[in-house]
Amino acid sequence: MILISTAILGLTLLAPPQQASDPRAEAERLANSGANEAALKQFQAVAAANPDDIQARLWIARLHQRLGHPEHAVDVYRSILAVQPQNLDALIGLGNSLVVVDRLREASDALTQAEKLAGDRTDILAAQGRLHAAAHRTTLALAYYNRALTIDPSNKEIRAQADALRATRAHRLELDYDFQHFTADVGDTHAGTFLLNARISDAVRVVAEAQVDRLFGVNDQRVGGGFEFALSRNTRLDVGGLGGFDPVYLPDSDFYGDLAYTYRHATFGALVRRAAFDDQDLLMVGPEVTVRFGDSVDLFIAYYRGNTTALGFNDIATDNVAIRLSGDVTKQFRLGAGYTHGIDRLDWLTVDRIGFESDTLALRATFTFTPFVSFEVGYDFQQRPADVNVNRARAGLTYRF
Repeated sequence: MILISTAILGLTLLAPPQQASDPRAEAERLANSGANEAALKQFQAVAAANPDDIQARLWIARLHQRLGHPEHAVDVYRSILAVQPQNLDALIGLGNSLVVVDRLREASDALTQAEKLAGDRTDILAAQGRLHAAAHRTTLALAYYNRALTIDPSNKEIRAQADALRATRAHRLELDYDFQHFTADVGDTHAGTFLLNARISDAVRVVAEAQVDRLFGVNDQRVGGGFEFALSRNTRLDVGGLGGFDPVYLPDSDFYGDLAYTYRHATFGALVRRAAFDDQDLLMVGPEVTVRFGDSVDLFIAYYRGNTTALGFNDIATDNVAIRLSGDVTKQFRLGAGYTHGIDRLDWLTVDRIGFESDTLALRATFTFTPFVSFEVGYDFQQRPADVNVNRARAGLTYRF
């Protein structure tokens, strides 16, 4: 027994010592597996033990960006550049993070410096593309994306970003059909819309629109158009109008103006709309706000004060509130739901929907087959006064070219 124990002890002493796990390797494994919070803590421990470990600090910045903390990423990247002013990874990361927080001038400084040092790196060219896209310089952004794809034509991420930008700036054709059924015995409604939105430049787009409507057995038509002006990279103005050919239920004239300003993840707007019917005029004025949560969820809230002037009657004031929430289920499928109190579907005004307050629930589903082709279906349920309910179905095709 003594001999056996002595032999085991001897073998144990002679065996090579077990290697301690490598903290950096473990941190990279966590980061590559998607465990970003755990990886961040691990890399922070590595950097605390060795502040000169630039690679660990770069990982800390990247992980802050992944976790949705771009301001922290900016601080870490700047601390790296303070000791290594020409560190390309830090310059690129800083530029990308500054674009996210909408500090585009500072982002341009960082990425311009990086491009001077290595103008043939695809990640620098793609970062420049994202920067100029955020600044609404889409022509220049596409030029950078195309340069990157010339160098690396198999890069799927850059190609997807370029295609998404092309779709955003492309001419747009929209075809919509609406069907409406009343619980009251007044006949069904059929309506169709043709809309062409054409790009003139990065700052100007022109819109042409035509609508046909069969409501209560009467056919109406109207045509019109408008302009969309990018007054700055954050400010947009849409103006336009439509006129009818002696319509009965559609407006004789319908003019609108919509001013919007975007700051970070929110867009604030103000709408003015005036529609004149044969014996009634409608004026709607009010604020709008759209807030984006994450990368794909949007919340829209609006309040419009409506005033209907009818010949021989007192003015009728209405409070109109619209709330819509939409988000991506997958990259190709988006769902939305909304509630409107008062006048709804301002894109399709008819005289039977003004002068009173109704309640409407709406559902929407959008299928994006490619960045250039999408199809939308929807259903609305509306409660009107006097126990009149309305069911609507909608289908729309959008083609970008």
